[in-house]
Amino acid sequence: MSGLSLCVLLGGLAVFGADDKPLSRIGFGSCLRQDKPQPIWTPLLATRPELFLFLGDNIYADTTDIDVMREKYKQQSEKDGFKKLKALCPLLATWDDHDYGGNDAGASYPRKKESQQAFLDFFDVAADSPRRKQEGVYHAQVFGPPGKRVQVIMLDTRYHLSELKKGPRSGTYVPREDADASILGRDQWAWLATQFKVPAEVRLIGSSVQMVAEDHSFEKWANLPLERERFLRLVRDTRAGGVIVLSGDRHLAELSMLDGPMGYPLYDVTSSGMNQGNKRFRRIEPNKHRLAIQDVGDNFGLIRIDWTKSDPLVSLEIHDVDGDVVIRHKVPLSRLQPGTTNGDGRDLSAEARKHLGKTWTVEFTVANVGVNKTKSMFYLNSERDFRSDLNFPVVLNVKALGKEFSALGDPRKTYLGKKVKVTGTVSLFNGNPQIVIEKLSQIQADE
Repeated sequence: MSGLSLCVLLGGLAVFGADDKPLSRIGFGSCLRQDKPQPIWTPLLATRPELFLFLGDNIYADTTDIDVMREKYKQQSEKDGFKKLKALCPLLATWDDHDYGGNDAGASYPRKKESQQAFLDFFDVAADSPRRKQEGVYHAQVFGPPGKRVQVIMLDTRYHLSELKKGPRSGTYVPREDADASILGRDQWAWLATQFKVPAEVRLIGSSVQMVAEDHSFEKWANLPLERERFLRLVRDTRAGGVIVLSGDRHLAELSMLDGPMGYPLYDVTSSGMNQGNKRFRRIEPNKHRLAIQDVGDNFGLIRIDWTKSDPLVSLEIHDVDGDVVIRHKVPLSRLQPGTTNGDGRDLSAEARKHLGKTWTVEFTVANVGVNKTKSMFYLNSERDFRSDLNFPVVLNVKALGKEFSALGDPRKTYLGKKVKVTGTVSLFNGNPQIVIEKLSQIQADE
């Protein structure tokens, strides 16, 4: 098993010994039809992954007949590439809708208990494992010694998934914002909170559907926005560092990034599919958080970690069926720590949009003070990076303030780092919400 030593199981968490070699190459992928050619194995095996994560649609079962499902698992188990991967390195997995049992299926799928046992059998989970008795296939493991630990958290986004709110076209959805709707279910949420307290330097979150993308109309965490916000809030409140989401489902490869809500950037690396990638160009779906995309062709993902650097470097990669790297983004591990971005994690920009054209009172700590080229406008920004999607600027209009501004002095000395309470009308500039200040009485600042 790739030289990794045996582990001990503590409360459902596999903890590896301190003498273990740290992981430096973690492969991942999704969407693998058992009845079609699988050329992806050749370039994938060439990268010599030390661990591989299956992110769902590991077969296409789409049935309530568990015997049929097991036969499809058997077909996949006999693939030469799969057998070679299994012999090369440990495998961890979660499922998505097609291996769970039905397209877009959730909590109401009638054979989910039986499907879970078939899934666990395929991935050689021990008969006496606690995972055999819990509701859902979620689990976590930690690899590597202190200071170089990688925690893998595989979520189950199917077993407890509430019914989604259907959109105008078949297979599309719109946000459902009621508090009773869930993705993970009560027990899995409680379990996840304990996992974020487990010591680790890098935390890879396996989610079958995308966490960051929110603009397309298909399955994603943003269809249940309160659940998405709960995840981001949980990371922030537990101060869990090193979180990176790995997702599948979309039949394309994509890198997305959300900056702010957790106190540091959240990267979501989507790899899909291993033999189900888009076969022809199609209109690229919207994603305001996208950094890069491979819209056509089969693919797999690879996380490389260079532990030799004083600030370990994490490389987020997508490889195509030819073995070429089509997406690569390198991020220092220090960037994935609480406090990298403005720390309160509120999406003030989104909150402000609810009050467009209305008088609104907002409180925040000024993280950055900017100025335009003519020095006619100063910007009190809620985020250190004024380009962040979460940033909300309060604009000091120098001309309108007149003598008040002259008496104020340098706004950077007056407001930077101070908590302010601002009242004014929310307007849009270049599509972004703001409040323009014309009287200093609109701002109250802590001493």
